[in-house]
Amino acid sequence: MTFKTVRIADNDWKILADYPGSEQRQITGFTSKADADDWINGDRKIAWLRSQGYAK
Repeated sequence: MTFKTVRIADNDWKILADYPGSEQRQITGFTSKADADDWINGDRKIAWLRSQGYAK
């Protein structure tokens, strides 16, 4: 799975999650690149992967 941060507006960021053979997912609601990077590098990513069935 790969994650990419995308800026929508000054205070609106999202993460695009790509997994081969699956539809691209969007994780929204981030207020800054730092907020999105914290998500990617922290426990929230692991929790999301588990909720989507990609991790145990």
